[in-house]
Amino acid sequence: MRNWSKNMERYELSEQYYIQRANPEQFSIYESVYGDKNINRFAVKHWDLRTAISLDNPFAKNESYYWIKQDEIIIGGVLIEPNVISRLFFVPPFTKVYDILKLLKRLLIKWSDSSKKIYAYQISPEQFEYFEMLGFLCDKKRRWMMRPTEVFDIVWDDDIITKTPSEDNKQEIAKLLYLSFKGSIDYQHLINELGQEPTVKDYLEEVDEYFDWCKENIFFEASTLIYSKKENKLLGACLVSYCEEWPLVHAIGVNPNYRGRHLASIMLKRALTVLQGKYPVLRLFVTLGNDAESVYHQLGFVKGTEFRKLYIPANE
Repeated sequence: MRNWSKNMERYELSEQYYIQRANPEQFSIYESVYGDKNINRFAVKHWDLRTAISLDNPFAKNESYYWIKQDEIIIGGVLIEPNVISRLFFVPPFTKVYDILKLLKRLLIKWSDSSKKIYAYQISPEQFEYFEMLGFLCDKKRRWMMRPTEVFDIVWDDDIITKTPSEDNKQEIAKLLYLSFKGSIDYQHLINELGQEPTVKDYLEEVDEYFDWCKENIFFEASTLIYSKKENKLLGACLVSYCEEWPLVHAIGVNPNYRGRHLASIMLKRALTVLQGKYPVLRLFVTLGNDAESVYHQLGFVKGTEFRKLYIPANE
């Protein structure tokens, strides 16, 4: 079994199976059809974008797309390189998922830096048990949620002032998100990812990303910053951006001292109201176990397919 090289075209998995470098565009078509459940692309309207999303490669450094073949027949595909596996799919009627994954794991172990975790990203429910049977541990469980936009009668408390986010607010929004998420399941996942306690700077990166993604005025209009009149203090923020042709709740947070006043629900209702007429739905991304999931459910957001990030621990 050979070491990994971005110049190598083919790797033998066994006498029967092998992986072979795939043309990225052709790979994206197959993965968009057969791997669709992994990231809920049913909501993406245009085929070109569906395949572009398939080629979006935030987890790996190289275009490491491979066909999984038996003889000369494509039975599946995978994105795989040292310490990373993702985009795994199989072409019906092939069903021997465990057998192939066992061989891919053996290849990963040989390729990878054992002092670092080996990550498996965007794993669908149909594949969970096979990864877990082979020693992968669950790091994070997430899902999309979505609901139709709708006009609501928005009523704020008398001591509330609302503003539209601007880049001048970046630092205070980051501080609010830090306070809002501290102690949550997402905060714990960030500790695991960073190997240390997150800081305001880590949340500032998320706020920067929001302003990079948010290019239409309607998304700024649908976003809300809530201030206390008395203290002129930021109490809550709901940032609405754009992803895969639909509005997305990029981040939402409320100062822990002001929870219980339904501020998050009202901010979401305001976003749904502003967007109605131009966009039919609003989406968000939630970590399973996040207390906010019940808020989204009460507002009529429907659950999409769950998928997970798993890992093999690094050697101490």
